[in-house]
Amino acid sequence: MRQLLVQVSLVTLVALAGFTDGQVHPDIAEDAYLDSLGLLRKYGYPAEEHILETDDGYLLGLHRCPGSPVSPPAPGKPVVLLQHGMLSSSADYILMGPQTSLVYMLADAGYDVWMGNSRGNRYSNRHRSRNNETQQFWDFSWHEVGSIDVPNMIDFILARTGQSALQYVGHSQATTVFWVMMSQHPYYNQRVKSAHLLAPAAYMHHTRSPYVIFLATYLHTTELMLEMMGTYYFAPTSEMDIQGGIDRCRDGAPYQQMCAITTFLMAGFNSQEVNYTMLPVMHGHSPAGASANQMIHHAQTVRSRIFRQFDHGPTMNMIRYGSITPPNYNLQNVQAPTLLYHSTNDWLAGPEDVLLLAGQLPNVRKRYLVPLPAFNHMDFVWAINVRSLLYDELLADLRAYV
Repeated sequence: MRQLLVQVSLVTLVALAGFTDGQVHPDIAEDAYLDSLGLLRKYGYPAEEHILETDDGYLLGLHRCPGSPVSPPAPGKPVVLLQHGMLSSSADYILMGPQTSLVYMLADAGYDVWMGNSRGNRYSNRHRSRNNETQQFWDFSWHEVGSIDVPNMIDFILARTGQSALQYVGHSQATTVFWVMMSQHPYYNQRVKSAHLLAPAAYMHHTRSPYVIFLATYLHTTELMLEMMGTYYFAPTSEMDIQGGIDRCRDGAPYQQMCAITTFLMAGFNSQEVNYTMLPVMHGHSPAGASANQMIHHAQTVRSRIFRQFDHGPTMNMIRYGSITPPNYNLQNVQAPTLLYHSTNDWLAGPEDVLLLAGQLPNVRKRYLVPLPAFNHMDFVWAINVRSLLYDELLADLRAYV
C-alpha cells in the first residue's frame, strides 16, 4: 500500500507542473483559508449568504450560488439544495474547484444552487439565546438536523425563490437527515421533486470504519463520550490547524501520505482518486464542527441495528418518548422520488446496507453503483474523476425530474 501511495503521489507531482518545488502553491494556500463564499467569488461565481433562524432558535448559514459566468442569475431557475455530511459544510461541494466540484457544474447547467449548513458547523454556530460553549447548545443529534434544520431550509428557499418544490442532493449524513425529515414530516414529500442521495446512510450493520466501530463499542452514550473527550462537540479547524495542514499535507511534505490515510481510515482506501495537491484545502475546510451526539447517534445505530431516534437511556427515554426505547423512523413515509448512488468500497454506507435500505423505501426510482470498485465514502465529493464517474449521471437524473 505504501508503495502504491508513493507512486500515485509522484504521478500527481509530475502532472501538476509548477507544484513540485516543495512549496505550497499560492492558490492552494489561499483556498485552504477562504470560506465557502470566498471560494465561489474567487472563481467568478456569484455567492450569497442568508441567515435562517430555526424553529428552536439556531442561526443557520444558508449559502447560495444563483448562477455562473455561462448562466447568469435569473428568476425562475430550477432550485436544488445541496446538503453536506458529518463534520462537513457547504464547502464540500465547492473546495475542489470549478473543474471538479458539484456546485459549479450545477450553476453552469442553469440551476439556482443552495447549500445548507447544519447546526453546529462553522457557518451555523450561533443561537438566539444559547452560548455555543454550553451543553445546552450542543444537545442535539442528526435527529434535530432532519426534523428541524432541513425543513426550515426548504421553507426558506422556496419562499425566497417563489418555487413550490425543489430538488435535494445529500451526501452521507445528509441522506440520513432526509429520511428523518420525511419520517417526521411527510408533508415535505410535496416540496421535494426528487431526492438524489449519495452514499445513503441509515443502517450501518456492515460498517468497516475502525473509527465508527470504536465509537459503537466504547463511546455510544453522551456520558462515555464526555468522559473520553471532555467536551460536547467537535470544533472546526482553526487557523493554526489550517496552517498545520498546509505544512504537513502539501506536495513534497514528508507526512503528506498520512494526511490521506487519516481520511482512508474513516471512509475506505482509494489512493488512485486522491488529489494529493488539494489535501491542504480539504484539511482547511474539514472538520467543520458537529455535536458529539451526532457521532453517538450513528454509534447507537451500529449497536442496535435499528434506525431510530436518539437513545437517551431508559429514564430519559420515558420522559422524552413515553417508552424506554426510542421510536423507530418510519421509512414508508419517504414518498418523494428517491435515487440512490452508492459504491462498493464505502466503509460507512456499505452495499449490503444500501440494499437493505432500498428494500424498505417505497419509491426508489434508481440505484446507481459507481463503476469503480475502489470508490470510497469521501470520493462522492472529493475524487479526482467524480464528474465522469458520478456527477454526469447525477446531472442527467436531475434534469429528468425538473
